[in-house]
Amino acid sequence: MDQVKLAYVGGGSLFVPSIVNGVGTVMKRAPTPFGVEFSLYDVRPEQAGRMQAYAEVVRNAWHVPLQACVASSRAEALDGADVVLVSVWLREEHERLERLMEALGFRLPAEGPEVAVWGVASAPWTLAVAADMRQYCPGALFVTLMNPTDVIAGVANASLADESGGVRAAGLCVEVDGLRGALAYYFRVPYECIDLVHAGVNHDGWILGLKVGGQDGYTLWQSRWEDLERDPDYHPGNRSLRPILDLTGHLRSSGYHHWPYQVPETEQHRALWDAWRGKREAYTRALDEALETGKPIADPPGIHPERSRLNYPYTGVTVGKLVQSVATGQANVIPLQVPNRGAVSNFPDQVIIEVPTLVQGRTVQAVPVGELPEWLGGYTRLLAIQRRLIVEYVFDRQLTTLKRALATLPMFGTVQQLNRFANALHEEFVCTTLKA
Repeated sequence: MDQVKLAYVGGGSLFVPSIVNGVGTVMKRAPTPFGVEFSLYDVRPEQAGRMQAYAEVVRNAWHVPLQACVASSRAEALDGADVVLVSVWLREEHERLERLMEALGFRLPAEGPEVAVWGVASAPWTLAVAADMRQYCPGALFVTLMNPTDVIAGVANASLADESGGVRAAGLCVEVDGLRGALAYYFRVPYECIDLVHAGVNHDGWILGLKVGGQDGYTLWQSRWEDLERDPDYHPGNRSLRPILDLTGHLRSSGYHHWPYQVPETEQHRALWDAWRGKREAYTRALDEALETGKPIADPPGIHPERSRLNYPYTGVTVGKLVQSVATGQANVIPLQVPNRGAVSNFPDQVIIEVPTLVQGRTVQAVPVGELPEWLGGYTRLLAIQRRLIVEYVFDRQLTTLKRALATLPMFGTVQQLNRFANALHEEFVCTTLKA
């Protein structure tokens, strides 16, 4: 039986039960059996220990060949890994960035400049993990759940590149899977009945094709929209879906991120948020209950994914499919963020894009989706270029490169603000942290 080792850096995260459930679900359904070894590493080993115990609950209840252990070091977790999944909170870097923002006296929008900030701030950690991978698990696939997923994946992929030129790092965002789950709920169909063709970057993309049970989803949407919006569990974060669809004829690939479109939140929307709070507490209670009863976390059928007792349940299924593909060579197409290489035909080759991606053994390749219409995704193309320049900046450490990245989308601030932001970021991180 094929065996795959999944190293989870950040293995005490509340993402882990979703990943364990997703991997276990795919294992139960797989035509070719495979085994999975979870190696969990976290700076809080007691939290990783709880996740190990939960993996044992799933293994025993579902009778799947899934093993989990708590690694005492990152090196131990990575040793011999086939897939490296990262989901960590870099507390010191977040605090450092907050101090930088306070010193500047202004904040720039998250969609552009803060991607630069987080990408640069996380680069030393990302490069350190990549260096460990070259030593302990050369050839493994690096997958990041931590943001900015596309920039971190770009940095890691550049660092892990070899003569073959294959993809060795990918970003995995929860948004496309989350949208599929929400659409499945609104259309009252199983998740597997929603088929999306999408193109964009992390948190910003477009649904070019939508099928619901084989039928054109956009046509169904027009005839059912009023009923869908009146659903008692219509999520207030989805408020931008209809107005953007009315304007453009397309859904965005995230149900929650709508920049640069302005979709004001009404008093009614704000009032609805109270019914959706407390998710983290719900995830913790569900884990406690599973460890006490020995029963895996489960949801009632047909609920809105935001009501799940698992943190982004469909992302866990995607990880399960990815692991299956690596272990057995089974071809799966899943949403990942990888180098373009012609998949979006009117985007530069080397930018990191989020599209349906073929995973099969060691093959990780963006599926061609054609053009993203320029009238629709022109600024998305610029975001992709901006984020590629941020990756280049991490390696060339030239202030000019960072300024070019910020100048790509100048509407994020005044020229004076963008210059001050670039100079401060360069001084704080490149002249200190990244200095050779």
